[in-house]
Amino acid sequence: MSLAEIPSRLEHALGKAQSGVIVLAVNGLSSDVAKQSWLSASVSTLSSTVPSTSATALLTALTGVPADVHRVPGTVYRNGSGLVHAINGTPAVPVLPTVLERHGATVLARELDHLEGTWAQALLRGCTRIPAPAAHKLAAQSEDPPLLVANVVADLDKALKDARFLWTYVNIGEHVRRNGYDESVHEAMLRLDAHASRWAAQGWTVVAHSDHGMVAVEPDPALVEAWDTIVREECVIPSGGAGRLRWLYPAADRLEAVFDRVATALGDSATVHHATDLGLPQPEAGPVVAVAASPRFPVPDPTVRYEHGGLSRDEIDVPFAVWQAVQ
Repeated sequence: MSLAEIPSRLEHALGKAQSGVIVLAVNGLSSDVAKQSWLSASVSTLSSTVPSTSATALLTALTGVPADVHRVPGTVYRNGSGLVHAINGTPAVPVLPTVLERHGATVLARELDHLEGTWAQALLRGCTRIPAPAAHKLAAQSEDPPLLVANVVADLDKALKDARFLWTYVNIGEHVRRNGYDESVHEAMLRLDAHASRWAAQGWTVVAHSDHGMVAVEPDPALVEAWDTIVREECVIPSGGAGRLRWLYPAADRLEAVFDRVATALGDSATVHHATDLGLPQPEAGPVVAVAASPRFPVPDPTVRYEHGGLSRDEIDVPFAVWQAVQ
């Protein structure tokens, strides 16, 4: 069961809901933490995308199609002759209908509302958008998950009277990257559970899901240097990918040699794959893909404590929760 099922599940919920449907898209929440915190919900597990990263996963969750159709295979990937950053850049993203557009959703996009690239446009096209708070306010909230949830809830409460289908982005991911799943994350999710139960008692069907989980990382500087050396010596453009799943763009006549060189250099910190074996679209994704197999894997940003993108259970398993009024 994958994130691609979410549009059909939301449409089913819309057909049966008394007051309407509220969707909480929680960035970076692991399935385990959700099951420990969303005590009033029915919680199941879905599989994230490959790679397990927001750029790919949220687009799949709203369009119902995989990366080889929506063509956003990760955070950084080939677009033309160079690389593009999916979230901040202007890659060519096919015009695909989303479940939000089809059903006239009201969207509290928060951080996504400040993005001007084509990825955010593809997610939010055709929706009624409630303007986001200022970026500096969102940044302050991201440091305090309970405060973040309080603000999300307050904005949703204001919007309920004028909508039947609401979708909001709950960005705890920035906090988790810096601090892991600490007590403040658990407290914030317990509070979200309480408010979701309140909305359900008012006749709303409340759905929550995440895009990926995260795991602790401790990148080995020697492996970071080994990766960078291979990129300098063997590749036609810099590497791309997403966190704990990264790919290379070697010269055509060096593909198999680079595959072997990466496997040797990274050793037991990674598994190495051909992009086609992972279902990654090309030429967007590079043909040689390294997937983290230990915390020592050379992630792009060695300053973070938690990262995602890889294929471990803690990254791939995502919660899908439903709160409904007791009949």
